[in-house]
Amino acid sequence: MNPKSAVWVAGAVLSVVAGTTAQYVYPHAESSPVDIVVTILGVLLIFVWYRFDAAQSGYRRNLGLDIAVIAIALIGLPYYFFRSRGAKRGLIATGLFLLTIIGFSLLTAAGRLAVYHGLQS
Repeated sequence: MNPKSAVWVAGAVLSVVAGTTAQYVYPHAESSPVDIVVTILGVLLIFVWYRFDAAQSGYRRNLGLDIAVIAIALIGLPYYFFRSRGAKRGLIATGLFLLTIIGFSLLTAAGRLAVYHGLQS
């Protein structure tokens, strides 16, 4: 498995674990301390994926973009995608990034739902 795929798998696992842990430990909370840990780990995974991708494509990263990817990934990564891939491929990569965020959110919700129904029965 290549490193970028491993980061995707780790993100999916993190999403499910986040949902199950939050539901089990804080069952009635809209948000929990688990969310803080998951956010930090998620940002770390995004940055690691970005570094692997930039190295693979030969894109020269700079400190400003590194900080943007960490601080505001919803803006930093699309900027990187358009700069490293051009308009068409950048738009496709941005769309895939947004779909990934949605997918990971659904995995978190599925983890919460599984624990909720598991504890109810």
